[in-house]
Amino acid sequence: MKCQVSVLLGAALLCLVVLVLQPSTVRADRLQPKGYKQTVEKLQKFYASFEQQVSREFRRWQQQGSMTPHFRHLIAASAIGKSERAQEIRELPTAREGPLCAICRGFGGSVLEFRREGASREEVFNTTVELCTMLNLQEESICRGLIDLNIDTILYIVDNRPELSSASLCAVVFQSGACVLDDPTFTEWQVELDPNGTPVTASKAGTPQRGPNDLKIVQITDLHFDPNYRPGYNAECGAPACCRESQGVPEDPAAGAGHWGDYRNCDTPWNAVEDLLDRVAEEHADADFIYHTGDIIDHGIWETSIGYNVRSISRVVEKFRQTFGETPVYNILGNHEAHPTNVYELGEVTRPDFSTNWLYHLSADLWSQWLPQAAQQTIRLGGYYTALVSPGFRVIALNNNDCYTFNWWILFQPDALKGQLQWLHDVLLQAERAGEKVHILAHLPISSDCFSVWQREYRRILERFRDTISAQFHGHTHKDEFNVFYASESPEHAVGVAWNGGSGTSHTNVNPNYVVYYVNPETYEVTDFESYAYNLTSANMSPDERPAWFRMYSFQEEYGLSDLSPAGVDEMIQRLGTPAGRDELRRYWEYKVKLADASLATDCTDECLLNHLCEIVTNQADDLRKCQELSETFFD
Repeated sequence: MKCQVSVLLGAALLCLVVLVLQPSTVRADRLQPKGYKQTVEKLQKFYASFEQQVSREFRRWQQQGSMTPHFRHLIAASAIGKSERAQEIRELPTAREGPLCAICRGFGGSVLEFRREGASREEVFNTTVELCTMLNLQEESICRGLIDLNIDTILYIVDNRPELSSASLCAVVFQSGACVLDDPTFTEWQVELDPNGTPVTASKAGTPQRGPNDLKIVQITDLHFDPNYRPGYNAECGAPACCRESQGVPEDPAAGAGHWGDYRNCDTPWNAVEDLLDRVAEEHADADFIYHTGDIIDHGIWETSIGYNVRSISRVVEKFRQTFGETPVYNILGNHEAHPTNVYELGEVTRPDFSTNWLYHLSADLWSQWLPQAAQQTIRLGGYYTALVSPGFRVIALNNNDCYTFNWWILFQPDALKGQLQWLHDVLLQAERAGEKVHILAHLPISSDCFSVWQREYRRILERFRDTISAQFHGHTHKDEFNVFYASESPEHAVGVAWNGGSGTSHTNVNPNYVVYYVNPETYEVTDFESYAYNLTSANMSPDERPAWFRMYSFQEEYGLSDLSPAGVDEMIQRLGTPAGRDELRRYWEYKVKLADASLATDCTDECLLNHLCEIVTNQADDLRKCQELSETFFD
């Protein structure tokens, strides 16, 4: 699941950044207006000036023990309402990039100075809790929990990276064009790429049609099991996770949690987890493999612990073992599995209490029955592995949560991200030489909040091994969607497609779902997929009956593609990017939210639809060429 604005503020300490109202009705946009680059250049001087102004007000507060009227005005004007706490960073519009970067640098810089001038842990903690609460980012208890879980990691990074500036910090976290990253420490590292690849001269084509002998692979993702979920409890609590026992029963029954889940900020009760897995086993007993692509843990990110996470992870993986028997299950980690949430250790860290090894060793033990012994080494090292499924077919399971811009360790040693990517390259090179085809599993879509330099290097690897990589599978966004990759130097050519399995959770405003893929047994390319879901409104009206799962659609049937190759899917994208394809694009959006009543009630304007189309073709934060291209034909 993506990180919310309020989550970032409560957790990051240094990034006391989103201090402006972000109306929940604002649609995201990926288009940059005319004169954008010139505006960004002018903003750089403003950032420096604003940083000095905030620093001055912050110092007065700390020295005098009270805030000036001007500082209070800044905070009051920036405080957000409960309905706005769920706003997500990557969905903020381009028009907000400048103000957000300025505020990040101003307040982030002040906290950096505060610590570097000798502020203790307690002083930093109390200061940030007060700001978090005054800004109404969360209730005080949640602010305290988030900050307490993350403060030691962030202070360690600040103390050991004296050259880390607020400009670099904000550029990494927000990853927008208005926040310029010009620190070579973050940008000047590369994967060592095998030189024997061929230039991209055409889109990758030739995926076979669906056939009777196709393999059947089921993807289950983002279950977000919440052991604290209670039907009837408060679903409108304003926290990152509601419907929990500690939040009580609301006076209005309509605000109570449903039996099978809830469209609001609520995760998945155990009965719904069981039903989904049982339904897959009952309806798709002929599945050859299961891809389980992460995020078992709920969104109660202010009160996780290692013990808490271990219990939930173990319970869910045991349910997979009991339910699917001898059917191989290929698991990967999600960003929520770590404790604190999103934080995966990178680089040469001297504090053993910051280590993520507890999670890697747990995963190695729990996944061992489905994997070869050789996979143990890399799982215990970094939570990733490869397995030869059958002669000629290999799975590579990444732990790309390390590239998440909310993984604070990127700020500590960014070039440490190279390690797993270099391993990916080397495994693909061996697979190429052995004539194998590869499926890559990764929790985070490459386009979704991964650090832009990591995105750049992944694209280089994908282009080099485009003929070896037959398919990619992601989760995280909770949406039934896909991404098309284009060549960096020849963006008219499509080189890969990544499929997203949606989510088992309904958090937020989506129906639970899973996806069944049909895969050619020789090329291992996806020939079609079917998405299955149930309507949560209807399910909750009959709590004593199991939900009525139904097949939402077949991708091949719905869109009438020649095939599901990058070339075939690119043809569909070009069609959707015209007025004639508007109805079809609207249908894509409806399926993307999995026909959820709560989302369909909000509708999606033409500008909203263009944004969803742009999300399909954008896979690097600073490369919007395909989006700009589609916008030129969208309103013709």
